[in-house]
Amino acid sequence: MNDMNVFPILIAVAENLNITKAAQSLNMTKSAVSKSILAVEVRLGIKLFHRTTRHISLTPEGSIYINYIRQSYQLAIMAEDAVSQFSDSAKGTIKISAPMSFGTLHLSKIIPLFMLQYPDLEVQLVLDDKVTDLVADGYDLAVRIGELPDSSLIARELSPCYSQLYASAEYLTQYGIPEKVSDLKNHNCLSYSLYQAGLEWVFYQKGKKYSHIPKGNYRTNNSEALFQAVIQGMGIALLPHFITQTTSQGRELVPLLTQFDLPDHFIYAIYPDKKYLPRKITLFVEFLKQQFGINSHYQTMIEKKYERP
Repeated sequence: MNDMNVFPILIAVAENLNITKAAQSLNMTKSAVSKSILAVEVRLGIKLFHRTTRHISLTPEGSIYINYIRQSYQLAIMAEDAVSQFSDSAKGTIKISAPMSFGTLHLSKIIPLFMLQYPDLEVQLVLDDKVTDLVADGYDLAVRIGELPDSSLIARELSPCYSQLYASAEYLTQYGIPEKVSDLKNHNCLSYSLYQAGLEWVFYQKGKKYSHIPKGNYRTNNSEALFQAVIQGMGIALLPHFITQTTSQGRELVPLLTQFDLPDHFIYAIYPDKKYLPRKITLFVEFLKQQFGINSHYQTMIEKKYERP
């Protein structure tokens, strides 16, 4: 009789054609993956994969077998998702992708609360500022901030994401305070390299749009690193309130060009479009809405406004 627990292992190896990558995606060791493949091959009496020290490929028999078990495994998952709608509990595993800074500062604090509420649940939280392919990389859900590309994924809005230009008092004492957008060309403007809306800083005032492309000597793919650079007087940067309003160091910064409005951005929970959304995902998304939505402690905290110095 087939053991369906080995199906995702075989599918991952077939899709990656690399045992190391398959093991990483499954959170397993390479030896455990190799042993699982060998056990199935011994039971079937056929080779599923051609393996050398540098290369792995499907055999003709392996290609047929993987095609069938992929369909069987997908149907089994759909069956579980369908019946999970009748349960009020969250079971199984949720694999979540989230930005590094937001995940560290906020998600890391609330996910344990959800898991204590549902002790049969397992969570894999992967923090990375790069945008991952949810379906290809096996994620159940991702938290994304800013503009979203067009896709077949479902997006649930969790909270506005406010941002503001900031600099340290020391920097402004030395280089002066910019009074209008065009003044920024005379300053060291630090930038976040993975900003979803592009590198251009956009401002609005009385229906008019102003923009500036930041040019400076520091560019990073992590908001926390950018925040620390501003704190230490390196220059001016556009920083999200989910960092500046939730740490005591944020009080050391001076908000700039507060007479201008910035584009509206939001924090989203996104997940694949399925006929039957697993109950664990439904419950988790609703939990995120409670934690970050209107009237939440988080919302009260990030909506605080600094007065212009």
